[in-house]
Amino acid sequence: MAWLRILLIALVLTLPLGRCSAQAASVNRTDLYLLSALVSMASYSEELNLVARDWLEGAGWKFESHETVSAAAEGRFHLVYRTMPSGERMYILAFPGTERLKDAEVDLRLSRVPFGGANPAEFQQFADQKVTQPGTPMVHRGFNDYTRVALFQAPLKEFQGRTAGEVIAQELKQHPAETLYLTGHSLGGAAATLAAARFSDMGVLPQQLQVVTFGAPAVGDGAFAKRYAPRMNLSRVVISGDPVKSVLQSLSGRFAQFGDKVKWSENRNSERFAHEMVVYLDQALRNRYSDKKNGPSTDMDLLAGNAQAVSGGIYVAPVQIKLDSHIQSDESYMRASLKDALSADYSTIEFAPISASADISSLCQQAAAKNMKYVLMERFQGTRIKNEPYNFRLRMDEELYDVKGNLLTMQSTSTTAKNLTPIEGMLYLQYAGREQREKFIH
Repeated sequence: MAWLRILLIALVLTLPLGRCSAQAASVNRTDLYLLSALVSMASYSEELNLVARDWLEGAGWKFESHETVSAAAEGRFHLVYRTMPSGERMYILAFPGTERLKDAEVDLRLSRVPFGGANPAEFQQFADQKVTQPGTPMVHRGFNDYTRVALFQAPLKEFQGRTAGEVIAQELKQHPAETLYLTGHSLGGAAATLAAARFSDMGVLPQQLQVVTFGAPAVGDGAFAKRYAPRMNLSRVVISGDPVKSVLQSLSGRFAQFGDKVKWSENRNSERFAHEMVVYLDQALRNRYSDKKNGPSTDMDLLAGNAQAVSGGIYVAPVQIKLDSHIQSDESYMRASLKDALSADYSTIEFAPISASADISSLCQQAAAKNMKYVLMERFQGTRIKNEPYNFRLRMDEELYDVKGNLLTMQSTSTTAKNLTPIEGMLYLQYAGREQREKFIH
């Protein structure tokens, strides 16, 4: 099965990527950061992973995943891609952060190794050197092991023994107008940075390597930063108070950050989740919808389109949201993200005006006038849990009617904001209700 997965990835990579550099020039940075945050979240094996991946797949993004296991690391990456309405393709190479015991071992392998070479054999030869020339770039041993195992260890028989990393590099070199986006959180961000450096050493142009990391530690010393800063376009997204972004510098002083630092302000979730990806995704959502309030964007929406059509269509009643005063300010973000998530699932969907009546008879009349087949009503509630600091019980009640007013199904789902932020928790509830909802949508 592992060979089948890597073959699928390799086959995808042999297809032309399209004029991705043209796409890169038109991407709104806020949307790109949200897309990268969703992809980074979807790289993890957690419950919010399902919501993030579902949202992306609903918008037409596809995932091809690969894992290589060795004594040094359990290297994993995801190739995420989508065909845009223009016919062009956009590709993202994503790496998960620390989520396994082996990943923690990688993080703690703090010694440094020489970094250089132009192919996988030379990469390993450089790392094994005992004596190096002054000024040789040095990198974190564990991060280097992880990136090597993920991309540059397993040979592909179908491609004359080349690794996945070599296939990617060759594709980019043969098509210099193409762009590859790389992303990841924490360990994943470190791997994305090192992967871009490896591709650079293999001859890929700087403008082809667009890297977005979240809370990523430094990966190398000053010599590494000086050599590779001009060889990629690196945006390091950090939230104030995240300790990991500078932990290696403070521990030894032998590691240095580089790239464009994108600093996000703390919000109420920052202290509780500190370094976790959930707080980065939460802030990416807030930033995106705050930008939309300031006016429509003419840039490409990376999360719209390709949703499946529903015969007859769905008319959605104004969402009712009742929140504890501590999270009342989250309501506008919840409304916007819940609407976008439904739009990603169903293309034949229309939303009633916010001022529309909640009376089902009136809603059915409006739906019929618009030739819709179903009426969907959703109510969300967030109440504070006693004796638990800043934790909330989140609940969704949902009803689905046909246009004649017959109740087809109703359901209630709930969760807490223990492992998710309140905004993400509401998205998770809507996702969790999809299976029951779609039993009655034809």
